[in-house]
Amino acid sequence: MTEMERQNIENEINVCNQLLTNTDYKALKHADGAITDEEYATTKAERQEWRDRINELRKQLEAAGSEGEP
Repeated sequence: MTEMERQNIENEINVCNQLLTNTDYKALKHADGAITDEEYATTKAERQEWRDRINELRKQLEAAGSEGEP
């Protein structure tokens, strides 16, 4: 993996983390009962997609880090 590819992956991870941060208030409102399950459903699905993508990207970085190791 090139340094540019690594940077692009890290940037995408940062974007996903920011998206999660930007929707934390909705998760808290849902936890507090201020919004319904129906109102939160779309955000919940998006947040799961972002977490899944972060995990996928981290695995790519880990795999790239182990390349060249004996």
